[in-house]
Amino acid sequence: MLTVYTFDDLGLYTGSVSVDPHQRLPRGTQTPPPPTSGDEVAQWHGSAGWVVLAQPPSQLPQLISAKNAEINAARLAANFSTFTHGGKTFACDQLSRSDIDGTNGFVSLYGSMPPGWPGGWKAVDNTYTPITTVSDWKAFYASLFAAGNANFAHAQALKAALSNATTAEQVAAIHWGMQP
Repeated sequence: MLTVYTFDDLGLYTGSVSVDPHQRLPRGTQTPPPPTSGDEVAQWHGSAGWVVLAQPPSQLPQLISAKNAEINAARLAANFSTFTHGGKTFACDQLSRSDIDGTNGFVSLYGSMPPGWPGGWKAVDNTYTPITTVSDWKAFYASLFAAGNANFAHAQALKAALSNATTAEQVAAIHWGMQP
């Protein structure tokens, strides 16, 4: 016996029946698809019957690569946004980061605050946080480092989730705001 699938006049599936393979197939039936190899797919083409085609190549590697670049861009944006120190939020955009790194370079080279140092750093709410000693500066810079380090760890967790993704939907579900 051969199992065939039945369809109505509109082409909608109505069920399956077993028939003698040597008899004429009943009207509105279709034979099962032929066997395929791992890189082939069988498609029904009406009066042509089943046609075996090469399966299109997976887009998953390209999607994973693009998502990896997206994660890197999100980490860069996070590193150049803000960080928190002493309960205040500080800007870390390109200009602010340049000033912070320049001050840190001076403190690292000379072990003192730069000449003309204003005695603090301006937070995004336009208030100043006192930074009067090298120890104060080191704590401030450590907060910047901690934020960057947290961003790195988050990116690595997202990339670990990405390495486990096996479908386009799983890749698409990974984003900077999620907790993996």
